[in-house]
Amino acid sequence: MKMFKNGLSLKWLLAAFLCAALFGCTADYDTFGQSDYRVFNEIAFEEGESGAMLYADEHKIVVSLDEIPDSLETWDSATISLLDISSMATLHLVDGKFKEFPSDSAALDSLAQELSYAKDRLHEGDKVRIPSSGTVYLMLVSESGIPSLWQVVFEIPEKKVKSSSSNKESGDTDAKSSSSSAKEGSSSSKTGDSSSGKSDASSSSKEPAGSSSSAKEDNSASSGDGNSSAGGDEPESSSSVVVPANAPKLLRLIAGAGEVEAEIDQDAGTVFLNMNYAIDLDLRDLEIKGLELSDGATASVKVGESYNFARGLKVTLENDGVERTYTVKAGYQYPGSEFNEWIKDDFGNKNDIAGWDNGNNSAISSTKTLTVNEDEQVVKMESIDAKILGIGKFASGNMLVAYFNPKGVGTLNLTKYDDGNELIDFGRPFYGRPKYVEFDVKYEGKGDSCDLYVILEHRSRASNEGKNQYRTSSDVNTMIASAWYRATTVESEDDPDVVSITDAGRSGYKTIRLAFKYGEPHDNSPIHNSSLFTKKLLNSAGIDNHVVPTDSPDDFDVTHIRVVMASSALGNLYKGSVGATLWADEMRLIY
Repeated sequence: MKMFKNGLSLKWLLAAFLCAALFGCTADYDTFGQSDYRVFNEIAFEEGESGAMLYADEHKIVVSLDEIPDSLETWDSATISLLDISSMATLHLVDGKFKEFPSDSAALDSLAQELSYAKDRLHEGDKVRIPSSGTVYLMLVSESGIPSLWQVVFEIPEKKVKSSSSNKESGDTDAKSSSSSAKEGSSSSKTGDSSSGKSDASSSSKEPAGSSSSAKEDNSASSGDGNSSAGGDEPESSSSVVVPANAPKLLRLIAGAGEVEAEIDQDAGTVFLNMNYAIDLDLRDLEIKGLELSDGATASVKVGESYNFARGLKVTLENDGVERTYTVKAGYQYPGSEFNEWIKDDFGNKNDIAGWDNGNNSAISSTKTLTVNEDEQVVKMESIDAKILGIGKFASGNMLVAYFNPKGVGTLNLTKYDDGNELIDFGRPFYGRPKYVEFDVKYEGKGDSCDLYVILEHRSRASNEGKNQYRTSSDVNTMIASAWYRATTVESEDDPDVVSITDAGRSGYKTIRLAFKYGEPHDNSPIHNSSLFTKKLLNSAGIDNHVVPTDSPDDFDVTHIRVVMASSALGNLYKGSVGATLWADEMRLIY
């Protein structure tokens, strides 16, 4: 091989020329051909395979370690099982000390230049000692010597103490007793089913004459959060309340910028504000525009003042020493839930609904997923073999309250996502606390299972509408309530959130009513067979949609809703039966 005066071969110059021409990568190499690349793609540890999240913008990696084994008091080290960094870069432990880890890139770069690091590089199989702080600092160094500072935060679980057999037996007895008590008290909570005013009554009127709700409604209605009403409020009753003849009355209430007039049930003492959804309409901050009371009465609320009606506000009226309390609650339907208003997608196909999205919006597959039926429109979600379309994967039909592929991942890179949910930004702003959700659906599963579920969340992130695509390591999504249905037919009552399944208004369809479970989901809920609580991303560039459950739902306001309808329950993992088809005519929220 002929050598030039500077020692570089013709082969190397040709390679450098091709790199510049084809990839524009000369900016990342200095005059001696050394790479400046220092990209941290992924790292995993044997002791924390269950979860590792990489936040590239923050130079932060969070590793959730597994349960501490009996042989250890705590995790004192972790073994690198996977290391994916720029090919010519090296990774080292930081030697130097500093007061705090910077949050902006300029400060990070400056600190990286000042700190020293171990000479030996880290490899897969090396053990990293975990200090008492649980945080380890690493330096990623490019071939040209440019350092990049990273922090790894190890989340160490509390060590579980094994209980004795006698304690276990006692616990089982207590659990059974608690379960028995819950069942005994369920009959009284059933009366709260119609207490949400006309919103509930209008839904019930769609059931054909003679159809009856399952007896399971007794138990499910009371499972919301320990009583029959959402959010931990006192149980409501639709039975007539004994009211003194001279008790004051709330005759009219108008609230919100749209001046919505409330629906009042005088017998039950409930008032429902059926609002029109808007992304900036906060049910926690509604102004009273009008208030009419019986003669001589005064109220604990005033016209011109704003109140939180999302949970159900107790409003007390008084007249000459006689009091009457009403519960005023506001709610709305999520827009487009009747599935009749369609718009064209980016490819000109009329298969989108405002406020919704689906995972099949592309020039080659969108028409396979959504269609219209008769004079009214419905969603038709069909699972297909996408290999014939050049995608190389199985594709489930779906409709979502979410944003599909907001990061614009190209078609050729879609197959690099082993979990399709990581391409989706789930959820949109929402402040209601409904008791139930109903789906009017039919399903031909061909041995597959469909998914129908709604999740209510509180998100700590308020900017950018709380979208998960902008999520940082400090942002927390708390799951307030869930309602989930997964079955091979739309007649199965096995899932614990099912209240009733009846004939729907459209022939061949069933109305599935699910009760929202506020707080921790039922032990046998399909939610536990999902990735909803999983922190680890299979693709480090994916979107983090995981939520954290809570046993104190009353401590949080609802800020977001996510809805999923899918013809194949495991479609996000590209598993299912080709031809499985789910049709949806309407979704309703009942307060």
